[in-house]
Amino acid sequence: MNLPRLLPLICCLLLAACQQPPAREPASAAPPGTAIQQLGPYRFAIPVDYFHNQHGPSPDAVGSLVMLLPELGPRPTNALHHPSHLPWMEVQYSFYYVDKVPIDAVLERATSRWYQTGDAYEDNDPRAQLALRPAALQLHGLTRHDVDPVLFEQHKQRAIAKFGKWQDRTGYGMGDDWYIARDAQGRLRSFIKCDARQQPDGLLWDGQQYRLTDSKTTASCHHHFIDRKRSYHIHSSYARVHLAQWQEIEAAFHQLLDSTQLD
Repeated sequence: MNLPRLLPLICCLLLAACQQPPAREPASAAPPGTAIQQLGPYRFAIPVDYFHNQHGPSPDAVGSLVMLLPELGPRPTNALHHPSHLPWMEVQYSFYYVDKVPIDAVLERATSRWYQTGDAYEDNDPRAQLALRPAALQLHGLTRHDVDPVLFEQHKQRAIAKFGKWQDRTGYGMGDDWYIARDAQGRLRSFIKCDARQQPDGLLWDGQQYRLTDSKTTASCHHHFIDRKRSYHIHSSYARVHLAQWQEIEAAFHQLLDSTQLD
Protein backbone atom coordinates (compact mmCIF):
# COMPACT_ATOMS: atom_id res chain seq x y z
CA MET A 1 0.00 0.00 0.00
CA ASN A 2 1.34 3.43 -0.97
CA LEU A 3 0.34 5.28 2.24
CA PRO A 4 1.93 8.64 1.35
CA ARG A 5 -0.20 8.84 -1.79
CA LEU A 6 -3.39 7.98 0.13
CA LEU A 7 -2.91 10.52 2.92
CA PRO A 8 -4.32 13.50 0.97
CA LEU A 9 -7.42 11.50 0.04
CA ILE A 10 -7.93 10.37 3.65
CA CYS A 11 -7.62 13.94 4.91
CA CYS A 12 -10.19 15.16 2.40
CA LEU A 13 -12.65 12.46 3.43
CA LEU A 14 -12.18 13.23 7.14
CA LEU A 15 -12.60 16.95 6.55
CA ALA A 16 -15.83 16.40 4.62
CA ALA A 17 -17.17 14.17 7.39
CA CYS A 18 -16.50 16.82 10.05
CA GLN A 19 -18.00 19.74 8.19
CA GLN A 20 -21.35 20.95 9.51
CA PRO A 21 -24.24 21.31 7.08
CA PRO A 22 -24.97 24.90 6.15
CA ALA A 23 -27.39 26.71 8.43
CA ARG A 24 -30.95 26.72 7.12
CA GLU A 25 -32.44 30.06 6.33
CA PRO A 26 -35.80 30.71 7.96
CA ALA A 27 -38.67 29.78 5.67
CA SER A 28 -39.87 33.36 5.72
CA ALA A 29 -38.92 36.30 7.89
CA ALA A 30 -41.30 38.98 9.08
CA PRO A 31 -41.37 41.94 6.70
CA PRO A 32 -40.65 45.33 8.31
CA GLY A 33 -43.47 46.53 10.53
CA THR A 34 -44.88 43.04 11.04
CA ALA A 35 -44.46 40.21 13.54
CA ILE A 36 -44.90 36.47 13.08
CA GLN A 37 -47.93 34.91 14.77
CA GLN A 38 -48.05 31.11 14.75
CA LEU A 39 -50.99 29.07 16.00
CA GLY A 40 -51.06 25.40 15.13
CA PRO A 41 -49.38 24.77 11.76
CA TYR A 42 -50.16 28.24 10.39
CA ARG A 43 -47.97 31.34 10.40
CA PHE A 44 -48.92 34.94 9.70
CA ALA A 45 -46.90 38.14 9.21
CA ILE A 46 -49.33 40.57 10.87
CA PRO A 47 -48.69 44.33 11.07
CA VAL A 48 -47.67 45.04 14.66
CA ASP A 49 -50.35 47.66 15.27
CA TYR A 50 -53.01 44.93 15.07
CA PHE A 51 -51.55 43.15 18.09
CA HIS A 52 -52.99 44.00 21.49
CA ASN A 53 -49.59 45.18 22.73
CA GLN A 54 -48.74 46.77 19.35
CA HIS A 55 -45.47 44.85 19.43
CA GLY A 56 -46.09 41.21 18.56
CA PRO A 57 -47.70 37.95 19.70
CA SER A 58 -47.73 36.86 23.32
CA PRO A 59 -45.78 33.70 24.23
CA ASP A 60 -48.88 31.68 25.10
CA ALA A 61 -50.99 29.71 22.64
CA VAL A 62 -53.49 32.44 21.89
CA GLY A 63 -53.60 35.26 19.39
CA SER A 64 -54.70 38.68 20.65
CA LEU A 65 -55.64 41.41 18.18
CA VAL A 66 -57.51 44.72 18.24
CA MET A 67 -59.35 46.49 15.40
CA LEU A 68 -61.12 49.83 15.38
CA LEU A 69 -64.67 50.37 14.23
CA PRO A 70 -66.16 51.37 11.91
CA GLU A 71 -63.41 50.64 9.35
CA LEU A 72 -62.01 47.68 11.32
CA GLY A 73 -58.41 48.61 10.75
CA PRO A 74 -55.49 48.73 13.22
CA ARG A 75 -55.05 51.32 15.94
CA PRO A 76 -52.66 54.20 15.29
CA THR A 77 -49.07 53.54 16.34
CA ASN A 78 -48.53 53.97 20.12
CA ALA A 79 -52.30 54.01 20.71
CA LEU A 80 -51.90 51.48 23.52
CA HIS A 81 -50.22 54.08 25.73
CA HIS A 82 -51.46 57.27 24.04
CA PRO A 83 -54.93 56.50 22.65
CA SER A 84 -56.46 59.00 20.28
CA HIS A 85 -59.66 56.98 19.75
CA LEU A 86 -62.72 56.30 21.87
CA PRO A 87 -62.66 52.96 23.74
CA TRP A 88 -66.04 51.91 22.30
CA MET A 89 -64.49 51.76 18.84
CA GLU A 90 -62.38 48.75 19.81
CA VAL A 91 -63.10 45.16 18.85
CA GLN A 92 -60.95 42.79 20.89
CA TYR A 93 -60.15 39.43 19.28
CA SER A 94 -58.70 36.31 20.89
CA PHE A 95 -58.20 33.20 18.79
CA TYR A 96 -57.06 29.66 19.50
CA TYR A 97 -56.05 26.59 17.52
CA VAL A 98 -58.39 23.66 18.22
CA ASP A 99 -57.09 20.13 17.72
CA LYS A 100 -58.58 18.12 20.60
CA VAL A 101 -62.15 18.14 19.31
CA PRO A 102 -63.73 18.80 15.89
CA ILE A 103 -63.94 22.54 15.29
CA ASP A 104 -67.73 22.42 14.93
CA ALA A 105 -67.97 21.03 18.46
CA VAL A 106 -66.69 24.31 19.90
CA LEU A 107 -69.88 26.28 19.32
CA GLU A 108 -72.08 23.27 20.06
CA ARG A 109 -70.45 22.98 23.47
CA ALA A 110 -70.60 26.71 24.12
CA THR A 111 -74.37 26.69 23.66
CA SER A 112 -75.26 23.47 25.46
CA ARG A 113 -74.86 21.51 28.66
CA TRP A 114 -72.75 18.91 26.87
CA TYR A 115 -71.71 17.27 30.14
CA GLN A 116 -74.02 16.29 32.98
CA THR A 117 -73.35 16.47 36.71
CA GLY A 118 -76.49 14.74 37.94
CA ASP A 119 -77.57 17.96 39.67
CA ALA A 120 -81.05 18.88 38.43
CA TYR A 121 -80.48 22.58 39.12
CA GLU A 122 -77.15 22.78 37.29
CA ASP A 123 -78.05 20.49 34.39
CA ASN A 124 -81.37 22.13 33.50
CA ASP A 125 -80.61 25.83 33.58
CA PRO A 126 -82.62 27.16 30.60
CA ARG A 127 -80.44 30.27 30.40
CA ALA A 128 -77.36 28.22 29.45
CA GLN A 129 -78.73 25.89 26.77
CA LEU A 130 -79.74 26.79 23.24
CA ALA A 131 -82.06 23.76 23.11
CA LEU A 132 -84.10 25.34 25.93
CA ARG A 133 -84.22 28.78 24.28
CA PRO A 134 -86.86 28.96 21.52
CA ALA A 135 -86.30 31.29 18.58
CA ALA A 136 -87.92 34.66 19.28
CA LEU A 137 -87.15 37.04 16.41
CA GLN A 138 -84.78 37.94 13.59
CA LEU A 139 -82.40 40.88 14.03
CA HIS A 140 -79.48 41.97 11.81
CA GLY A 141 -79.39 38.55 10.14
CA LEU A 142 -79.29 36.81 13.53
CA THR A 143 -81.90 34.78 15.38
CA ARG A 144 -82.45 35.81 18.97
CA HIS A 145 -83.24 32.88 21.25
CA ASP A 146 -85.03 33.81 24.46
CA VAL A 147 -85.41 31.81 27.65
CA ASP A 148 -88.73 29.98 27.90
CA PRO A 149 -90.60 31.63 30.83
CA VAL A 150 -92.16 28.33 31.90
CA LEU A 151 -88.78 26.59 32.03
CA PHE A 152 -87.31 29.57 33.84
CA GLU A 153 -89.98 29.40 36.53
CA GLN A 154 -89.23 25.68 36.98
CA HIS A 155 -85.54 26.56 37.30
CA LYS A 156 -86.34 29.10 40.02
CA GLN A 157 -88.29 26.46 41.93
CA ARG A 158 -85.33 24.07 41.72
CA ALA A 159 -83.13 26.84 43.12
CA ILE A 160 -85.51 27.38 46.02
CA ALA A 161 -85.56 23.64 46.71
CA LYS A 162 -81.76 23.50 46.68
CA PHE A 163 -80.75 26.80 48.30
CA GLY A 164 -83.90 27.87 50.12
CA LYS A 165 -84.32 30.97 47.94
CA TRP A 166 -83.98 32.36 44.44
CA GLN A 167 -81.35 35.02 43.94
CA ASP A 168 -81.22 37.05 40.73
CA ARG A 169 -77.57 38.02 40.45
CA THR A 170 -78.00 39.90 37.17
CA GLY A 171 -80.96 42.05 38.10
CA TYR A 172 -82.53 41.24 34.74
CA GLY A 173 -84.29 37.97 35.41
CA MET A 174 -83.66 35.62 32.54
CA GLY A 175 -80.09 36.64 31.85
CA ASP A 176 -78.18 37.55 28.71
CA ASP A 177 -79.57 37.77 25.20
CA TRP A 178 -78.40 35.01 22.85
CA TYR A 179 -78.07 35.48 19.09
CA ILE A 180 -77.35 32.65 16.66
CA ALA A 181 -76.33 32.44 12.99
CA ARG A 182 -76.14 29.20 11.00
CA ASP A 183 -74.52 28.39 7.67
CA ALA A 184 -76.25 26.95 4.60
CA GLN A 185 -75.83 23.43 6.00
CA GLY A 186 -77.54 24.36 9.25
CA ARG A 187 -74.34 24.26 11.30
CA LEU A 188 -73.71 26.85 14.00
CA ARG A 189 -71.69 29.66 12.46
CA SER A 190 -71.84 32.37 15.13
CA PHE A 191 -72.89 32.62 18.77
CA ILE A 192 -73.24 36.10 20.26
CA LYS A 193 -74.11 36.72 23.88
CA CYS A 194 -75.01 40.30 24.81
CA ASP A 195 -76.03 42.02 28.01
CA ALA A 196 -79.79 41.72 28.46
CA ARG A 197 -81.80 44.13 26.33
CA GLN A 198 -83.61 45.22 29.51
CA GLN A 199 -80.32 46.66 30.76
CA PRO A 200 -80.12 50.39 30.05
CA ASP A 201 -77.14 51.17 27.84
CA GLY A 202 -74.87 54.04 28.72
CA LEU A 203 -73.87 54.41 25.08
CA LEU A 204 -75.73 55.31 21.90
CA TRP A 205 -74.35 55.29 18.35
CA ASP A 206 -76.14 56.62 15.29
CA GLY A 207 -73.69 55.29 12.72
CA GLN A 208 -71.63 58.47 12.79
CA GLN A 209 -71.00 59.46 16.39
CA TYR A 210 -71.37 58.24 19.96
CA ARG A 211 -73.49 59.77 22.68
CA LEU A 212 -73.47 58.97 26.38
CA THR A 213 -76.68 58.49 28.36
CA ASP A 214 -77.44 58.75 32.05
CA SER A 215 -76.78 55.04 32.56
CA LYS A 216 -73.39 54.30 34.09
CA THR A 217 -72.88 50.97 32.31
CA THR A 218 -71.95 50.35 28.69
CA ALA A 219 -73.63 47.17 27.45
CA SER A 220 -71.35 44.71 25.66
CA CYS A 221 -71.41 41.60 23.49
CA HIS A 222 -69.23 38.49 23.45
CA HIS A 223 -69.09 36.99 19.98
CA HIS A 224 -67.85 33.46 19.21
CA PHE A 225 -67.21 32.19 15.67
CA ILE A 226 -64.89 29.72 13.95
CA ASP A 227 -62.42 29.48 11.08
CA ARG A 228 -63.08 25.99 9.73
CA LYS A 229 -60.20 25.79 7.27
CA ARG A 230 -57.62 26.59 9.97
CA SER A 231 -59.52 25.07 12.92
CA TYR A 232 -59.53 28.33 14.89
CA HIS A 233 -62.00 29.37 17.57
CA ILE A 234 -62.34 33.15 17.68
CA HIS A 235 -63.79 35.20 20.53
CA SER A 236 -64.43 38.90 19.98
CA SER A 237 -65.91 41.49 22.31
CA TYR A 238 -67.30 44.95 21.64
CA ALA A 239 -69.96 47.48 22.67
CA ARG A 240 -73.53 46.26 22.17
CA VAL A 241 -74.35 49.26 19.95
CA HIS A 242 -72.22 47.57 17.28
CA LEU A 243 -74.14 44.27 17.20
CA ALA A 244 -75.45 45.13 13.72
CA GLN A 245 -71.86 44.97 12.42
CA TRP A 246 -71.29 41.39 13.53
CA GLN A 247 -70.76 40.12 9.96
CA GLU A 248 -68.22 42.85 9.23
CA ILE A 249 -66.42 41.99 12.46
CA GLU A 250 -66.10 38.36 11.35
CA ALA A 251 -65.14 39.23 7.77
CA ALA A 252 -62.40 41.65 8.86
CA PHE A 253 -60.75 38.95 10.95
CA HIS A 254 -60.86 36.34 8.18
CA GLN A 255 -59.55 38.84 5.62
CA LEU A 256 -56.62 39.79 7.85
CA LEU A 257 -55.53 36.16 8.24
CA ASP A 258 -56.02 35.44 4.53
CA SER A 259 -53.89 38.42 3.52
CA THR A 260 -51.05 37.79 6.00
CA GLN A 261 -50.71 33.99 5.98
CA LEU A 262 -47.21 32.76 5.16
CA ASP A 263 -47.71 28.99 5.17
